[in-house]
Amino acid sequence: MKRYDVLIVGRGIAGNTLALTLLNKGLKLQVVDLPKANSPSRLAAGLYSPFTGKKTVKTWLAAEIFPFLEHFYRHIEQISGTSFLHVKPAYRPFLSIQDYNEWTGSGNEENSAFFLSSNPNHEHYRPWIINPFGGIEYKHSGYVDTVAYLDAGEKMLLENNCLSTSFFNHTDVEETEDGVKWGDALYRYLVFCEGSQALKNPFFPNIPIVPNKGEILTLHIPDFPLTEIITKGAFLVQKQPGIFHAGSTYRWKFDHDEPEERGATEIKDKLNKWLNVPYEQLNLQAGVRPASKDRRPLMGYLNEHPRLLIFNGLGTKGISLAPYWAEELSKFIIHEKDLPEEVDIRRFYLN
Repeated sequence: MKRYDVLIVGRGIAGNTLALTLLNKGLKLQVVDLPKANSPSRLAAGLYSPFTGKKTVKTWLAAEIFPFLEHFYRHIEQISGTSFLHVKPAYRPFLSIQDYNEWTGSGNEENSAFFLSSNPNHEHYRPWIINPFGGIEYKHSGYVDTVAYLDAGEKMLLENNCLSTSFFNHTDVEETEDGVKWGDALYRYLVFCEGSQALKNPFFPNIPIVPNKGEILTLHIPDFPLTEIITKGAFLVQKQPGIFHAGSTYRWKFDHDEPEERGATEIKDKLNKWLNVPYEQLNLQAGVRPASKDRRPLMGYLNEHPRLLIFNGLGTKGISLAPYWAEELSKFIIHEKDLPEEVDIRRFYLN
């Protein structure tokens, strides 16, 4: 019987990142992936930013996560010979004196100097962006071309004979004293990286995943000179000259995963508050993100299944969270280091 360290089920952003992390550490692994044309990981804009929310607060664990993610993606670019990381400033305009006062009175400016441009050139953004009261400019922000990143991961896994497109059925998993048996192989650990499909996973009953549907627009904006990311209610990011992604919506109740025109209207209503140039809608896409109930990753195992792990619940921040937490999960797999309580899935089952 063949023996491996890890079997990973699913290869969205979470599964791909964990697989490359473990591969780089020399582990022997297999990844089961059933490619889907409408995979939310492939549709994602891939943005990362050290600030979040309507009140512009610093992202959870920003000081640890953001330097790590840039190092991780640069390393994968180097060893795969692929380019997919785009480090770009992000500009958030103030549309009212209230916006300005909320930011200056929040204390975030003093506590977040590492992530902020000290003297942003507001005139640089005019007349393209409406910013009558200036704005703030983030550093250590940008986006990952998720299609190129996932393709690079596929290439690396194929080169190392790690990738399978075999059909996976949970009922084929057999837990033994020595590990997890699936097919003709034995694995020390099996890690489920199934996104919102984890709601059907019988090993994690009542899993606290809340699917979140989001739409993204593709726009044509001719002769638009700004290459920075603009974010205020909605984001705008250039993917290639004249072609931009804008988004996104957050829909917690939905009947299907197809894009809806009301999503396009919602995004454009937000853009029109600060975008000062005409644009043309080219496309509208939708994907379902796997958020967790407390907006923290879901990692680790349940006591009755110590060899069956999960890596999920990254929600809208998969690109920024995946590298750091894949590294932490690798420490558990290799060294049996305990996971932090705030991400350990048992937090939902022990109370």
